[in-house]
Amino acid sequence: MHHQLTAPSAAAAALRLTATAGQGDQPGPLRVGIATADITPEAPVWLRGFAGRDNVKPSEGIAQRLLAQCALFDNGETRVALVTFDLCGISYDQLLRLRAAAQAAGIPQQHLMVNVSHTHFGPRLGDGGHAQQNGEYEALLAERAQALFAAAAANLQPALLDFTVGSCTMGCSRRRLDEEGKANWGPEPRKPIDLDVPVLRVLDGERQVRALLFGYSCHPTTTGGRLMFLVGSDYPGFAREWVAAAYPGAEPIFVQGCGGDIKPRAVRPGGQRGAVFSHMLLDERESKAAVGYELGRAVVAATAVPPPPVPAGRPAEPEEALKTPVPLGGIAEIVSLPSKADPAVMGHYPWHMGALRIGDLYIFGSQGEVLSAIGMRVKAEMPDLRVWANGYTHWGGGYFAPAAAFPEGGYEVNNMGFAPQAEDILVGSARRLIEELQSTPIHAAPIPRCHP
Repeated sequence: MHHQLTAPSAAAAALRLTATAGQGDQPGPLRVGIATADITPEAPVWLRGFAGRDNVKPSEGIAQRLLAQCALFDNGETRVALVTFDLCGISYDQLLRLRAAAQAAGIPQQHLMVNVSHTHFGPRLGDGGHAQQNGEYEALLAERAQALFAAAAANLQPALLDFTVGSCTMGCSRRRLDEEGKANWGPEPRKPIDLDVPVLRVLDGERQVRALLFGYSCHPTTTGGRLMFLVGSDYPGFAREWVAAAYPGAEPIFVQGCGGDIKPRAVRPGGQRGAVFSHMLLDERESKAAVGYELGRAVVAATAVPPPPVPAGRPAEPEEALKTPVPLGGIAEIVSLPSKADPAVMGHYPWHMGALRIGDLYIFGSQGEVLSAIGMRVKAEMPDLRVWANGYTHWGGGYFAPAAAFPEGGYEVNNMGFAPQAEDILVGSARRLIEELQSTPIHAAPIPRCHP
């Protein structure tokens, strides 16, 4: 269930913001702008992500710098933007401020997608408690994040795009099954995970890579010991380092997928209960870096052969390809989900989701910690399209487990408030949003699609 409104409202209301490729039917050639801001706190902050660390002490140093990054796409008729943060999450008020800043830079609010890496080594924000003691950091974040849009607009340059999907086995399910088929916390290598590593490259007219947007579905929680109280981006930061080393001068941008039940495959052998997560066998920083570098290698390997262009069917010659019209569009909405306590009650759990269209690539994003099976299903339901599915998008947390997980129980199922039927609503909404964006006219003659 969704309802159309004219402006953002409180989180408890239903929202739909929608637009396609501008006011006309003829998008023009593409320009892309990239901007990055350092959002590392300048003083100790209370960190978010591990309950055992709460109320103990604030951060004691910096392990890695935190980044906010923006990729802005402009076809002369409209703009869409994807913004990423090395944070565990943002608040609804912060989302609204980002939408307002995007609007001021000529980006329709419904064309903005905000994704957080979900690092468990970033500052608490906007959720009460120690977040109130991070007020100075909130101000720093707001100033630097909201300036991203103008900076990306100032960086707009003619661009070519290509897209592919690599593979990485760095993640592992954390829903270990006991003899009765019930889920407990621990490594479960028998469960399937989403291996996909989507990679969208931004190239200039000489086919030099300016930026790589890449994704993976896995919690950034690789640590133990002395690193627990250090600010850091965890494996996404190390993955970016590897990609930057392979593509000097290019900006790597990490996008978090649907990894609500996935942790890095960094484990230590255990006793009767089996292996345990996050206990480092060697140096803690080296172990964390190794996990990130594994993902970085997967990104580079995926692009070892030039990926198919976006849109598919673009002319081979750069000078002609740069003239190719590229459709852009976006939709953001809030969908009501059924309550676990009473599945017939739909209004208790409004859930944010949306989609962007960039050529013939469709990027879907849902609020919360969406489990990997749902992300895989979203893509499987549209096999003839290039679909990139993500959680941790827009704002807020909360687990989103598939219906099949309910009989298993476990942490994620126990900590979500809606019924198993919610999975079909989310997947159906993803398909509906993408189909709506797909109907936007591109050319007089359709462009054939290409699949990685």
